[in-house]
Amino acid sequence: MSVFRGEGIWSMVPSVSVTGGSDMHVGTARPSDAAAMGALVVRAWQAAYRGLMPDDYLDGLTVDDRTAQWTRILTSELDPPRAVFVAADDDGRVVGFVAVGGEMDVPDATRGQVYALNVDPDRWGRGVGRALLAAGCGHLRGVGFATAVLWVHRDNARACRFYRASGWRADGTQRRADALGIVIPEVRYHHRLIG
Repeated sequence: MSVFRGEGIWSMVPSVSVTGGSDMHVGTARPSDAAAMGALVVRAWQAAYRGLMPDDYLDGLTVDDRTAQWTRILTSELDPPRAVFVAADDDGRVVGFVAVGGEMDVPDATRGQVYALNVDPDRWGRGVGRALLAAGCGHLRGVGFATAVLWVHRDNARACRFYRASGWRADGTQRRADALGIVIPEVRYHHRLIG
């Protein structure tokens, strides 16, 4: 166990060793994490979606807008089963986050959803995403979901490989989703949480 910082409240959360020999701490996101999360989303999207989304759109993403979005989310009551977890390095710097809850498109009492998973591009391939996905899935399992789904850009090969390596499988369902004003072709992945 290791201490995780957060808005003056110290709590004990798991410490996970990641590639490179350092520790990373995963815990519940707090409103004080919103600015770091906003900056992380902009960096992650600009790195992950370059060539998949219009450059002017990616270059127009602002930290202020994403910070405001996460501030709204983290200062509102997250009704169960929704939860947001952050990963922080030994220096307390947020290096990734995951948001989970009940399935949004077709609410199903047995199926949860990973709404967002973002990792600082400098930390890709070091185990941060795996630890966050495990925390999110652990939460969904803990509140009673048997399976989970997530949506990923159809052409985001890196993300698709990551989810497949983590035991997720594309189920053939596709959609064209509006993400912050841009239409994105997405595929749905599913994962069994229980059994």
